[in-house]
Amino acid sequence: MRKKRSTLLRRRTTAIVVSLVAIVVLAIALAVVLDYVRTITIVDPADNATYYIRFKDKKYALYDADKKTVMPTESTYGYYVMRSGNLVSIDQEAGTYELIIIDATEGNETYEGYMFSIMMFPHITSENIRQLDVYNSKGSFTFYRYNKETGKVDNTADFSIKGSPLVTFDQQMFAELYVNAGYTIVDMKIEDPIKDQNGEFSEYGLVPETRPLYDEETGEPVIDEATGQQMTYEYVPAYYVLTDTSGNQYKVIIGDMLVTGSGYYVQYVDMSTGSEVKRDAVYVLPFDIGNTMLAAIEDFVTPQISYPMSLNDYFDVEDFYIYKWDESKGPTSDDRYEPIIGFTYVDLSERENTIRASRPYIFTSEVKQGYFPSDTNISACLQALYSPSFNGVKKLAPSAQDLYDYGLAVENGTDSDGNKKYALFSEYLVTYNFDIRDENGNLLETINNVIYFSEINENGKRYSYTEIYATDKDGERGELSYTLDMIVEVNAHTVEFLNWDSFDWITEQYFNLNIAFCDKISISTSNYSAQFDLDNSASGMTDSIVSDKIYIVATDSTGRNKTTFSTMKFVDINGYIWEVSTTGIKMKDAAGQEYKINDARYDHNTLGEQALVLDGFISCADGAKVYVSADEVRIVPLDASQTVTYVRYDTSVFRQFYQTLLYANIVNSYELSAEEKTALENDPGRKMLTMTVVDTEGTTTEYSFYRLTSRKAYITINGAGGFYVMSNRVEKIVSDAQKFFENQMIDPTAKN
Repeated sequence: MRKKRSTLLRRRTTAIVVSLVAIVVLAIALAVVLDYVRTITIVDPADNATYYIRFKDKKYALYDADKKTVMPTESTYGYYVMRSGNLVSIDQEAGTYELIIIDATEGNETYEGYMFSIMMFPHITSENIRQLDVYNSKGSFTFYRYNKETGKVDNTADFSIKGSPLVTFDQQMFAELYVNAGYTIVDMKIEDPIKDQNGEFSEYGLVPETRPLYDEETGEPVIDEATGQQMTYEYVPAYYVLTDTSGNQYKVIIGDMLVTGSGYYVQYVDMSTGSEVKRDAVYVLPFDIGNTMLAAIEDFVTPQISYPMSLNDYFDVEDFYIYKWDESKGPTSDDRYEPIIGFTYVDLSERENTIRASRPYIFTSEVKQGYFPSDTNISACLQALYSPSFNGVKKLAPSAQDLYDYGLAVENGTDSDGNKKYALFSEYLVTYNFDIRDENGNLLETINNVIYFSEINENGKRYSYTEIYATDKDGERGELSYTLDMIVEVNAHTVEFLNWDSFDWITEQYFNLNIAFCDKISISTSNYSAQFDLDNSASGMTDSIVSDKIYIVATDSTGRNKTTFSTMKFVDINGYIWEVSTTGIKMKDAAGQEYKINDARYDHNTLGEQALVLDGFISCADGAKVYVSADEVRIVPLDASQTVTYVRYDTSVFRQFYQTLLYANIVNSYELSAEEKTALENDPGRKMLTMTVVDTEGTTTEYSFYRLTSRKAYITINGAGGFYVMSNRVEKIVSDAQKFFENQMIDPTAKN
């Protein structure tokens, strides 16, 4: 039994071993079969070399003929590279593939992108561009890296426009320009391009030639009336030259646009040997190259008509003047311009706690002296210069002829060779000084801007040209520093202030003086006069009577006189201090503690105001008695020799009269010739009123009014006229002054 069992066990063991060997053999056979199934053979048509796509290490890859060496890949997309340069794209999971045939390159051509499109030369990025020269039918221009401090080309400097280093330009459009120049990926490379008898590509507009002329709008031939033949012009293709930071140059000629409008024919010119060798190939570049390479330099330039201002400093101008051509004088005479307006900004630090605290601008032109500038309109004027509405730059770095063509210059004789000379001249001239400060607000220098504005053309546009001068320490113009070097087309409505009437520059309120700064007012007509002396300081009347606020001493030609008060103080026999105002009464001790007044009550004064009155009187320390009613304060001295009476509401009435002056407005302009103005001023029958005001700083202002019609009166301030007011408001000044002396209530807003 044991022997049989042992024999059976050996048989089973032998069977298991045989089975395992069979499995191993089968696995090896299966691996060989799978390797055969998963291996794909590729033959490169370029050189008949054999390659294999094999599944190994859980992915498919391209192997060389030995089936062991994996072929290299290119860095951008991971395509496998054959020895011929052709590419293989492989799906690493599925094993599918695509063979990409790469044409042979010419010169420094390269391939780029998923479809491996041709680039005429290797990509030159913006940081590796030193200079870009463009030549087209609209002119030529150069962008280059220019160090403004050293005045030299510098690979690390920002780009500037050659010849106009201070001019700013559209960064987005410039970016499109250098991308078009340095990234020359083509839409197409023409197979077997057509050559002319000279071996040139004239068929594609890549060679200068004489061409027939057609009307740009109609497309019809332009016929020479004298000969009856179609006119011609000399066509020259555009081109650009890119210089990289190593000094290498790349030139591209730009020919005609494709009839489909989808691009331009171009040709590369090799400059690597020091001479120009055209590549024997024609390419097509995308149509957007025309937006920059075929544009004028003016399309890049940011229009400017003044030195750059900001929202924080545009208002800070000094000696701002607008001049207009005096047509009675020649355009080249020294005094050909007549001043229209002149003003200057006064810094807040200079006007705080002064009469001019709320007036940021003052007029500097004689014709407006005495009137108040309109801060709102002046701000609008300066904002127009800070942020105008442009229609574009018409000419960068204009010649004298250009300035003449755009109405900014006039002919001014000839030179020794008989050539025409020109002088800068325009219909309007704007000049002002502007402070240039660093980022900390420190003054660097003051410059003088001079802006020329042409007449309005038929399209409602003006042209401008700007010069900028250095100034000396007193702000006087010195040498010409530089120009903004461009003729700018400006929408005329932007600079509408050039056409403003005198009335637009002033505030309607011709009397605008805080009462605290008024010292004296006098009015005079042919049959009445009055004078008001204002005092804001304390004035001692007796040892126990003090006025601590404004009071007025007034007299008129009828012999009336008045002295007003705001608050009177009296010291009684018990040492209490009484304060009597226009409507109130207070009693305090020396420490300022207020006490109730037993014999006080309220009554109404003549103006209808409620006022506190005394049924008795105040017994003063000096023996005087003070009686306080709703309308009066009556002071009877100890010896009763001379009683003094004050009207309590006099100050209120005077303030009403003062408001009458503040409410008086200029209605509009009323221009008179010098002769008409002189005749009006010398006609005594038309003189309505003269009002003289002296402020606390000693400045005297004289207002004169002359009747024009039953409703209008001509006004002059310190002799400067040009405006009219309503006659009834002039008459109201006189009638309200009389009401003051008659203790009558005054309504400042009433017509009469």
